[in-house]
Amino acid sequence: MNERSHYKPFYKSLNTLIGTTNHAEIGILYIVFALFNFAVSGLLALIIRIELALPGGQIVNDEVYSILFTAHGTAMIFLVIFPIGAGLANYLVPKLIGAPDMYWPRWNNAAFWLLVPAALLLYFGEASVGWTLYTPLSSIDWGIGVDTWIIGVLIAGVSSLVSAINFIMTIVSMRRPELKWFDMDLFSWSILCTSIIQLCATPLITTGLILLLSDRVLNTAFFTALGSGIGAFLWQHVFWSYSHPAVYIMILPAMGITSLLISKFSKNRIFGYRSMIYSMLAITFIGFLVWGHHQYTIYGAAADAVTTTFFNALTFLIAIPSGIKTFNWLLTMWGGKIKFESPLVLPMGFVVGFVIGGITGVWLNIIPIDIIAHDTAFVVGHFHMIIIGGAVTSLFGGFYNFFPEFTETLFGKKKMYNRRLGWIHTFTWLGGVFITFNAMMIVGLYGMPRRYFDYTTFTETIPFGIFGEVSKVEIFTILNLLATIGAFLMAFSILIFFVNMIFSLKWGPEAGEDPFGLSALDEEPVKKTEELTFEDDKLE
Repeated sequence: MNERSHYKPFYKSLNTLIGTTNHAEIGILYIVFALFNFAVSGLLALIIRIELALPGGQIVNDEVYSILFTAHGTAMIFLVIFPIGAGLANYLVPKLIGAPDMYWPRWNNAAFWLLVPAALLLYFGEASVGWTLYTPLSSIDWGIGVDTWIIGVLIAGVSSLVSAINFIMTIVSMRRPELKWFDMDLFSWSILCTSIIQLCATPLITTGLILLLSDRVLNTAFFTALGSGIGAFLWQHVFWSYSHPAVYIMILPAMGITSLLISKFSKNRIFGYRSMIYSMLAITFIGFLVWGHHQYTIYGAAADAVTTTFFNALTFLIAIPSGIKTFNWLLTMWGGKIKFESPLVLPMGFVVGFVIGGITGVWLNIIPIDIIAHDTAFVVGHFHMIIIGGAVTSLFGGFYNFFPEFTETLFGKKKMYNRRLGWIHTFTWLGGVFITFNAMMIVGLYGMPRRYFDYTTFTETIPFGIFGEVSKVEIFTILNLLATIGAFLMAFSILIFFVNMIFSLKWGPEAGEDPFGLSALDEEPVKKTEELTFEDDKLE
């Protein structure tokens, strides 16, 4: 690592702020950038939830709602979850593998700063076509806003590609000589798998976006003039052949952080170390082969039973490596001595959210059920349970765990966050997550469509538990109001988190060498899982 004097922090000078090539400093820039955009996109989500809390228009009109919906989805993926994973990877991977820095330090710097113009284009383009950019809607002349949105995503894609190549080269060629592949920690493995997905999948969406931009600007006809809806079907293939692997770009770093934190706070090695690696490699490979399950509702006119069965079988298959990881995490805790802290409870919340999201995903893969639930809020709740309840929750745990190290990079000394505020954030966040997204899934089962601004027209009556026959609009109102209450609870938790971090950066106590008091536990815990683990497992 290129050490710079801590008495001259890199953020004190514009030249060093913009030009730093230090992997730890760039990692912190990524994380700060992601947290800022998390606050912005979270505010957009809160406006959406306020709008849906009651039938009819509340605070915005339908056009503004569509703009907010598009900006929120895009920002959460490209400006929040991708960057915070890249930030933790920048900060940790070189240290974990014994590398002095990233393979291309200057390109590492460029990859981060490309996100700034990308963010400006995504926010100020004010595109109102949805984050999936489905054609023919997106090929209609909505003005230059959609064009700038496309260019913003393309720039973010270039950043993602540069970062992926850099991580692969760093891990492959810069590990310390004695560090063999099956001695490497699981977080570095997760970043390697993530980078492979980014490297292989990003050109797919890049090509599609360039062709769509060509349709809009140059009047070509890649997605607009094939007739019978085939152009729209082609766009869905292009989009989901990237966007389903992209789900694992978001979830794999969280899996790596979860493995690291559960092992650390259980004082136990990861159960089934090699099986964890093989499961990540399986997810990386199979993740490219399951995109068609997003299109079951249109296969009747576009594909035969063989194609549908292919995607159906592989989607069920990809649940197996995810299940392996889940049981391995549980067995790691069962075999160790657990110290309950926010950096452990949050990854435990990730496991719960991941299981709920995964089971509902398997359920959606049952084709008759998917045909009914596909265009409902159930899918939205399922997706958010995986990404927000899963990935973001675990990454919060990683932030808490490494907060003392972050402050050492910033100020030259380790500081500790306020533990009490950390616990308040942890439990209010988890409560908000499970209230919000479970309510969204339930209202979807009652027929609430997704992407709708208003639901006052759903006046037919259906059974609603002990309430008997109730109109759909009343059911939608009750459940959407519950989801909005959960969203406000999440917003409150995020406010607590930011207050805690800002306060602790300035006035937090010094952390010391053992900030979580893990040394108070016995050095060698009783491993109840010892007789079950593989003989060739390695210590992390």
